[in-house]
Amino acid sequence: MKNKKHIWLPAVLVVYTLSMAVIAYPRYQQSGTLNEFFSIVGGCLVIAVVLFLILKRRQKLRDRHP
Repeated sequence: MKNKKHIWLPAVLVVYTLSMAVIAYPRYQQSGTLNEFFSIVGGCLVIAVVLFLILKRRQKLRDRHP
């Protein structure tokens, strides 16, 4: 079975981001800085998607040229 780094690495980043968001949400809600909270979470999710696309492209290039 091939190493699916382009799937599990961004998935781990998303799981980490969501778990930290659940932990940090009450603190951000209490302080009233929800825009900052959603910006940070959204930025992390965008980074995970970009990382997925980059790693997937690299894997396709590796598979094409052994």
